Amino acid sequence: MLKIKERLVNTVANLASDEDKLIGRLGTVARIGRHLAPARLHRKQLSQLQWAIDNDHPAIELIRRVVRDTNRNTLQGFVNLFVNHAWDGYRRRKQFEKEHGLFPPSFVVISPLAACNLNCVGCYAGAYGHREPNLTYEDMQKIIEEARQWGCRFIAITGGEPTLYWDRIPGSDRGICDLCRQYDDMVFLMYTNGTLLGEEMAAQMAKLGNITPGISIEGFRRETDARRGEGVFEKIMRAMEALHSQHVFFGASVTYTTQNVDVVSSDEFVEMLIDKGCFYSWYFMYVPVGREPDLSLMITPEQRKQVAHKTWEWLTTRPIFIADFWNSGPLVQGCIAAGRPNGYIHITHEGDICPCVFMMYSAHNIHKMDSETPLIDAVKSDFFAKIRKGQREKENNPLAPCQIVDHPEVLKEAVETTGAHSTQEGQTLLDELHPLIAQKAKEWQEIADEMWTHSGVYCGFADEYEDGNWLHPG
Repeated sequence: MLKIKERLVNTVANLASDEDKLIGRLGTVARIGRHLAPARLHRKQLSQLQWAIDNDHPAIELIRRVVRDTNRNTLQGFVNLFVNHAWDGYRRRKQFEKEHGLFPPSFVVISPLAACNLNCVGCYAGAYGHREPNLTYEDMQKIIEEARQWGCRFIAITGGEPTLYWDRIPGSDRGICDLCRQYDDMVFLMYTNGTLLGEEMAAQMAKLGNITPGISIEGFRRETDARRGEGVFEKIMRAMEALHSQHVFFGASVTYTTQNVDVVSSDEFVEMLIDKGCFYSWYFMYVPVGREPDLSLMITPEQRKQVAHKTWEWLTTRPIFIADFWNSGPLVQGCIAAGRPNGYIHITHEGDICPCVFMMYSAHNIHKMDSETPLIDAVKSDFFAKIRKGQREKENNPLAPCQIVDHPEVLKEAVETTGAHSTQEGQTLLDELHPLIAQKAKEWQEIADEMWTHSGVYCGFADEYEDGNWLHPG
């Protein structure tokens, strides 16, 4: 098996200089692989790949961009992700399910620090007050080693600002770059504000090949500097230019609010991201978490619908991968929180294990558990189980997937009945803000139901549900 995997990785990497030949080989892999893939979901994905190749879908131009504009190390790293995480990793997770009675999460998000060199308005991580302590290098090793046991080969790193720990994590002489080097058969996504990312760091990332930075941006200069500080937009542009010149696979991270929703849902904005070299962009709706949230930033249901339609349009017409953490629910079977199958969990800088980066509640902490498997213990807990129960019972429409803003009663009940606690001070999501969130959820549900059953964009997904082809997340 090892030799087969190595041959596949090397074959794809060696074809990087010939786009047409690579696309042809991918078509062959899709045609053969859809009969051999270990799961129905994988077979469906390979069938979609074959369809995209046969119909010259914009996604194929994205593949061509990746071949043209990333170095061999990066290309090899992401082929490794497919082979080790999606293919072999899935088999490991299925075996884990047989042994433990629980299909483990697909990936883990780690926030090693809360500190940041910026102070952005409405930042969810800023709710922690930019305080220490932080996770140590050894803490991160333990988290990754446990995740590897169940076949996870993908880790997201956020903060705070993780590039502050690029060279050295306090308490160690090693940093995040060393972590990527140590686990070279894994891929790391690092969310960063980009202000500290220069030519030297970009060159290091290119050499590593297994880390992709997602740079936070709020629109053009006016919108970005208004939220992140004067001069930040220019620093982001320089960071993207440095990454592009080093042929690093990178993308953007966009938070949409009432202040920038029209700009970040404009064609001009997404074209700028493509021109700058972004291969992907994650879209995140502003959620009023933390102390003293700015309610004026909360988008309306109509604005959420606007972003849903634009991100879907771009995904199907532009050579860039676009995903919305909420509106892309139909593509990932709804909410991916609380360690559900193919979902994830989040570990904070203080070691709290949370269902989601926006669900700042926890019943377990890696520093306070006498266990060799603290992550899985948390996933098996009543708190996480109640979140997953809400996913199963409430998500009849995956356009309304979230247990925070779409089904707030689920999170409230889970916290109040299991002893989970808020991981930061001043949290008002479950008391003062609950009636407001519940009302907005009701308004969105009406729009989402109309989109799900009548929209030309989403009604095809609804048909799949009715035909019994939907693979429910739990």
